[in-house]
Amino acid sequence: MNEIAVLVLNYTFEPLHFTNARRAITLLLSGKAESVEASPRIVRSPSMTMTLPAVIRLAVYIRKPFLDRVAFNKKNILRRDGYTCQYCGRRGERLTVDHVVPRSRGGETTWTNVVAACLGCNLKKGNRTVDEARMTLIREPAHPRFLFSVLRHPHAHSFLDSWRKYLVTAL
Repeated sequence: MNEIAVLVLNYTFEPLHFTNARRAITLLLSGKAESVEASPRIVRSPSMTMTLPAVIRLAVYIRKPFLDRVAFNKKNILRRDGYTCQYCGRRGERLTVDHVVPRSRGGETTWTNVVAACLGCNLKKGNRTVDEARMTLIREPAHPRFLFSVLRHPHAHSFLDSWRKYLVTAL
């Protein structure tokens, strides 16, 4: 049950984050949140039965600074690139990151210069530019859109319809 994601909305119906089912039920039972959209799943205990929420709304407004950027880290680079090597198209979990313009040649560690690469392509390219290594990029690296990872959440397919109307303004 803990791996089931629940969308958490602020009091003003703005999407805040995802939480697990256990935390969502705790927030509901303590009166700190209300269920906005129900999922088809049922949760039972010895004393009660309730529908598992897909979307909950907090009972109080939470001030959260607006972040117009996605954190730059390896996990988000792999997410942006769909866990696919940007040189050969190989998919998988054993990927690393590669600087398109090597750092030794003045390349910066930014969204527009770093891509996901398999170990073989990373070794093949080495300390050369893409042209020098006679390789091509599948897609030019770019700064990801805000909240890009929402639709790639592992359980997004289960609740996407109930989440869509709350996320459409955020995407």
